[in-house]
Formats: sequence, C-alpha cells, structure tokens
Amino acid sequence: MAKYEKVGLVGLGVMGFGMAKNLVKAGYTVVAYDVFPQAVERLLNAEDVDSSKVIAAKDAADITNYTNVVVTMLPNSPHVESVIYGENGILSGKTDDLFIIDMSSISPVATKKFAEDLKAKGVKFVEGPVSGGQSGAMNGTLTIMCAGDDKDLDDAMEIFEAVGKNIVRCGAAGAGQTVKVTNQLMSAINLISLSEAFTLCVKAGVDPQIAMDVITNGSGKCWALDNRLPEIMKGNFEPGFKIDLHTKDIKLAVEMAKEMNLPLPVTDMVCNLFKTAQIKGLGGKDNCAIIKLYEDIAGVEVRHVNK
Repeated sequence: MAKYEKVGLVGLGVMGFGMAKNLVKAGYTVVAYDVFPQAVERLLNAEDVDSSKVIAAKDAADITNYTNVVVTMLPNSPHVESVIYGENGILSGKTDDLFIIDMSSISPVATKKFAEDLKAKGVKFVEGPVSGGQSGAMNGTLTIMCAGDDKDLDDAMEIFEAVGKNIVRCGAAGAGQTVKVTNQLMSAINLISLSEAFTLCVKAGVDPQIAMDVITNGSGKCWALDNRLPEIMKGNFEPGFKIDLHTKDIKLAVEMAKEMNLPLPVTDMVCNLFKTAQIKGLGGKDNCAIIKLYEDIAGVEVRHVNK
C-alpha cells in the first residue's frame, strides 16, 4: 500500500472542509485549492487544524508540485472535468505517477469516461463518492462507495480510511457513482414521504414529537426521521446538504433511467418537487426544507410544541 505524506485536495466546501481537517488529523499535509480563496483561509485559520500541515496551492496544477495524489470533492461533473482537463487543471501540472481520486457525486457515465481517458494517459484514477453529510465529513465517519482497479483502490485505501468509516468496493469505474445515485434517490423519496406524512399528522392536530417517538420504533423508521425531522421540528433549515445538490443527484437518477428506457414515475415526481423547491428559493437551504412545500399548502408548521 502506498504511503503519502502530502495529499492534494480540490474543493473545500461543506464536505471538503471536514475531509481536509481529518486528513490533517491523520498526519497528512494537505495541499489545498478552492476556487474561493477564503475556503482555504478558513482551513488555515481553523483552531483545531495545525496550519503547518496545510499548503495553499495557487491552482489545481500547482498541487502537483507538492504531491502526486490529488483528491477532488466538487459539485458536479463539469466541475470535475474542468479541474482535471481545464486551464491550470491537474493534467497541466506534473503527471509522473499521478493519481486522481474523485470523491465528488457526479454522473456514472462521466466517471467511466474519465477513467478510460486517464488510464490511456497513464494516470491512475479511482472514484469514491460519499454519504454521511456534513456531520460525517467533520467526524470522519463517511460511507465511501469506491470503485476502480483493485490495485489502485488498495493505494487509495489509506486516504479513504482517514476520512471515512464504512468503505465499500462497488466494482469497476462508474459503479460507485451508481450506488451513490441509488442512495440519494432513496434519501429524497424518504424526505418526501416524511414531509407528506408529518404535515398530515400536524394538520390533524397531533404533536409531531409524539408521532416521531412512535414511528422511531415502527416500520416507518428511516434516516430522514432520525436525522432531519429533529431539525425540522426546531425550524432549522440551514445546510447541511443543500436542496440544490440533492436536486442534482436526483436529476442524475432521472437521466440514467432515461438512457436505459426505464420508467421510474416516483423518481420523476420527486425530481419535480425538488425543482419546485428551487424555484421557490429554497435551493440554498438544507434538503429537509422540502417540507416547506407541504407546510405552505397545509397552512401548518411541523414543529415540536413544548408543554
């Protein structure tokens, strides 16, 4: 297994920031770049980060002056493509023994394309999309759905173990992204079912905390119930995982189904509901803010009533 002293990281947003902190905690020097310089400054100034273990790169290509392994954690396929292939992108730097680990959540089709093209260029590439949200990134407990050549995955494992807890090998390139899309689709459907059910419950005059206490031990129990309903009941809709990003993931599921001529009527409906939330200005809010669509219709708010 390879041992890297320095690890490049492109993208220090909601997820990348926590991952960077855990890489430093694990003993790595992080060579960091973000299109927003203040994101790197935030890492350098974090109280619980040894700033001597953070190097601010001037662009993605500059990272390769310090290390041959670069992790990308970016919003969507075009961002990853730009960071790899674009002006001052990774490939415009040093490419000797270069290893790119993409941990973004992007199109499985794009991932396969990147893997094939980079292999032809002599560049190692694996994917490792994650689940677990901001808390998982900060606590180093992410689930990582990795895929690619086995030997390359072996080399990436020490980095995955620094930021994640449950690391699953999913198969060849593209398989990790497919599993991630599957997870995100189920998560979105669960959020919609929770939103409908609890709006109904509150409209009928029942304290949602009582319903939650019952359903936590019933067949309706799910991640959304355990992790997002408490925030809904506090009226906290700050991200977290933004509706904009979740909508992107659901659209990937819709696109995959269309390519396979596979009818997924509930997926189509959920996608339209999330797009409606974006139109209503909720895109920058946590994905649990999807419930606001139903609260507005019902004229109630799903909040715990202290008695």
